[in-house]
Amino acid sequence: MKQVTGGNVDWVLNDYANDCGVDINLDVITKSIEINRAFSNNEATVMFAYKIGCIGGLDPVTVKYFAYKNGVKYALRGEEHIVVENGSYGGENPPIPDSNLRGGKPLLDYMMKKWKAISMTKIN
Repeated sequence: MKQVTGGNVDWVLNDYANDCGVDINLDVITKSIEINRAFSNNEATVMFAYKIGCIGGLDPVTVKYFAYKNGVKYALRGEEHIVVENGSYGGENPPIPDSNLRGGKPLLDYMMKKWKAISMTKIN
């Protein structure tokens, strides 16, 4: 993924899953995609999340929630929480913010508030 503005590359994100003996899953979480101007003098903060990992059934995978502001990446990483008819599993531990995000309290608070909805997958 990358963002290009006026012919200039603002940021690039490369990711991968290694050594999968089963299927590789990459799923962009569309409800997480937004451009928010509340965190930096009306400058755009691009936000999105995706799930990535090796799956062989209904396995929880890693969830990565990113924000890019002024060319700086802010990341919140954790595990998918899967909800099925008779219970739920995965996502027991809280997500972990990177050092950039730990230094940006308003953005961290905002992303943590949205984490539960972004990291949850409901399966009927």
